[in-house]
Amino acid sequence: MRVSFLGLDIGGSKTRYEWWPAGAADGGVADPVHPAEHDDLCGKLAQVLLGITTTPPDAAVVAMAGVDALAKKTLREQLPSHGITYPVAIVEDTVAAAVAAGLRDAPGLLLWSGTGSFALARGADGQLARVGGRGFAFSDEGSGYDIVRKAIVAVLHAIDGRGRETVLVELLTAAFDAVSPERLGGVAQRMRPREVASRLSVVLDAYAQDDWVAADVLQNGMFQLTQLGLAAWQKVGGKPEPGVRVAYGGGVLEHHEVVRDGLERTLQGSFGGALQLTPLSSKAAALAAARLASGWQQGDEVAKEWIERVSL
Repeated sequence: MRVSFLGLDIGGSKTRYEWWPAGAADGGVADPVHPAEHDDLCGKLAQVLLGITTTPPDAAVVAMAGVDALAKKTLREQLPSHGITYPVAIVEDTVAAAVAAGLRDAPGLLLWSGTGSFALARGADGQLARVGGRGFAFSDEGSGYDIVRKAIVAVLHAIDGRGRETVLVELLTAAFDAVSPERLGGVAQRMRPREVASRLSVVLDAYAQDDWVAADVLQNGMFQLTQLGLAAWQKVGGKPEPGVRVAYGGGVLEHHEVVRDGLERTLQGSFGGALQLTPLSSKAAALAAARLASGWQQGDEVAKEWIERVSL
């Protein structure tokens, strides 16, 4: 009987799933699951798992942001009562991203920018460090949400006479369906972070029109993301020098070349020269979760360590 293992990567805008061994079944996209938005998180997660396949995998690993140790334990204990008959482990989304970036095996740095952001680093001695990704209200610098938020601030400063004129006034007012620029902040505050982040393309449109304010906002976002990476790298004893292996992921960096190019230039300036930049595919974290499920179920001590004890 062929074994199969399921991995889920639950991001800000979608849930992606993949299988291990590769080709055991087709991967894809399922409904998003947001811990802060569901009264019955376990029921919603079980619904997604049951909707993916009618043939239970041998085990699954779910990578999810916003769940602490108690929530992970509760979900694992309650999933069987919702019809999930196979072992399921819950890990932080950053853990799956670290595995996908190869940080389990070799030194390097991962920079992530999607709805949120974070940086992960692994030193030569195996030490791991995470910087950022502490929530949209106080952290997540250089993320899609953060960039759009700062663009809104620039609009409000412009209309109040405290900042430069910018085409973002008209573009963001229309994109958020606000009755006036003065109401833009109020409208955005009532929206979920991923809905705000989805307006990043508007900031990029303004940049394409040679709007200096949009350019400053984007440049500042990539500078902040670089600072997260520098802090994480230094936490594990690394020095800012050329040749550091850097992986990048998240929808902002994956889908927007102009943002990615800006990050590369800023990184090279901060690290003093060329870097080895490696993209993570959109399915990399989900596939990494599926591989973790395989190792966990088959008694691999490293996989067990990363699932049960590594916290990023």
